[in-house]
Amino acid sequence: MAHHFDHKTIRQLLLFAVVAENQSVRKAAAKLNLSVPSLLNQLNELEQNLNLKFLRRSPRGVSLTEEGKAALPSIERFITQAEQLYYSLNQMREDSCGILSVGANAEAMLFWVPDFKKQVKADFPKIEIFTKEVDSRDVEIEVSEGLISFGIGLFKDDKRLRLIPLRRERPIILLPKGHRLTANREIYLKDLRNEEFVFHRREVASKYFDELVRICENIGGFTPRICHEVQSSSRQMAYVSCGQGIAMLGESFKDWIPKNIVARPIVDAPAEIQLSLVWNPLIQSALRDQVLEKLR
Repeated sequence: MAHHFDHKTIRQLLLFAVVAENQSVRKAAAKLNLSVPSLLNQLNELEQNLNLKFLRRSPRGVSLTEEGKAALPSIERFITQAEQLYYSLNQMREDSCGILSVGANAEAMLFWVPDFKKQVKADFPKIEIFTKEVDSRDVEIEVSEGLISFGIGLFKDDKRLRLIPLRRERPIILLPKGHRLTANREIYLKDLRNEEFVFHRREVASKYFDELVRICENIGGFTPRICHEVQSSSRQMAYVSCGQGIAMLGESFKDWIPKNIVARPIVDAPAEIQLSLVWNPLIQSALRDQVLEKLR
């Protein structure tokens, strides 16, 4: 098979991804065990050969140009696929009969994916599960495009995909120590009317965001005043810890709360935070269907 690209370019794109991740040529060079001049030469050659400018350099470090921002997601997907291939080849040595890939948000990786993998391994000893972290928003895209076999996360209803609910949870409220509501053993939604909230960014998990807003409006009688929107649950906890708002998370988190945060149940909040397993029925996979039949 003829390939009409320079294999050296692939390596240089991977080097660019490491620089982008670290936002520093010096840090990336140390991680890659390269000298800074050598790494800079590779990046310069990449930009010259492609006639694109990926990085903007300044005394304070590097930042991505618009071309760099546009290219990075595709490069990151390529890296994940390479990792999955490497994992698959290693499993061939272990007599595995196949690999299923699972994309999940960080919360699902903490609470659900280990049990999911354990169950699959018990029922199908020769099927291996490769896991990658993906936001709920991107899980739907990757499942639709066949980049992963399953997705686990908080999803909207999507007619293109099939869905199995895994767990429904009530939200709990996280309060900084010393907050006036920590004196209450139980909290009602109306008690939160005048508070400032730290929410997940809506674009990361729109169903989760919308569900929490709906609960506040329909049961508590108020629209939450959001002072911070962040990328992850750990960042929500960080802001609460610093006294800059309160947050609602699923009850799975109650065992992971830092010592300077107080968690309280919300008495009148329904169990509407739904974690689901999704897949694309239009993509054929005998291994995936075997696992689904057992899960059902």
